[in-house]
Amino acid sequence: MHEYKAAPDENMELEKSLAKQLQHASTRYARVACHRMRQAFKQKLIDIIPALQGRVYDVQPPSQTAEEPYAVMALGEEIWKSSWAGYRQVVRIKLYAGQAGLAQADVWANALIAGLHRTPVTGKGEDMSAFTAHYLGVRDAEKLDTVTGKAYRTLRFGVYVPETEGGSATSASNAAQPEEWLAALVHWTQKQLGESWSVYADAWPAQPLGHAVLWRLSGCETRMAGASMYELRKRFIGHIIAPDTTEENHAASALVEGFAAQIQLPLEQDKGRYMSMAEASADLQADAILDGQLRLMLVQRRMRPAEEAALIRRVEIHPILK
Repeated sequence: MHEYKAAPDENMELEKSLAKQLQHASTRYARVACHRMRQAFKQKLIDIIPALQGRVYDVQPPSQTAEEPYAVMALGEEIWKSSWAGYRQVVRIKLYAGQAGLAQADVWANALIAGLHRTPVTGKGEDMSAFTAHYLGVRDAEKLDTVTGKAYRTLRFGVYVPETEGGSATSASNAAQPEEWLAALVHWTQKQLGESWSVYADAWPAQPLGHAVLWRLSGCETRMAGASMYELRKRFIGHIIAPDTTEENHAASALVEGFAAQIQLPLEQDKGRYMSMAEASADLQADAILDGQLRLMLVQRRMRPAEEAALIRRVEIHPILK
């Protein structure tokens, strides 16, 4: 039997074909996600401001003489942020209060910020997709529409869409298992925070729950600890999200204190395999989704294989001269 080996050109064509398939699958997923997001946001706007029933339009109102009040919603820039956060889709909302004036628009704006910021926006009916919105602020909150001469109030929200359901992502059954240390860290964190928190590894899921922690491996290094031993060091970053910053800060403090008290985290407790905590810190001002509040360094000492250890370092011969 002869083994067939693909030529370099064939390998290149195969890689290009796979890349195109993944790109097309991701594009289809993005379109579906945008459609779900648009419908879910429209319904949420109406739930918060009933006066907008039937008056939430896409991109622009159907005519310049549309009856006020009304809102215009448009999907803005879609920016790739990171492998663990995915894309950030910006949602712009313009509020036209009409004769009620901008003071009423400000009241509605405050209601939307309170009702949407850090809150899952869920679709209706069979589509139960949830998108967590984060208020991003806006440079010019109030503007005048030069075409219609109407004043409006602008809001910007960001929705993170991880690539965990597109063609480039693996299914849950075929997903790669977390790295050994990372899996142990996830298990320990779950025990510390309790069942009300969900703990993930490597990347955010498509729909993270309200109280969630994400751990990811950010780097590793080795250091010599003697002729027959070395240290393996791994750096981890932890992201904590909750409905409000007070809960995030409380969870971050609890985990840092827990690391100081634990000192050693078990890898295989029955076999006596542990990893030691070297450093743990929390930056409570860091972005929870993009940067992560927690920094952790774990260390494990390992023996070199016997055949690699030097039996003697040096031999010196001093002749006896008479």
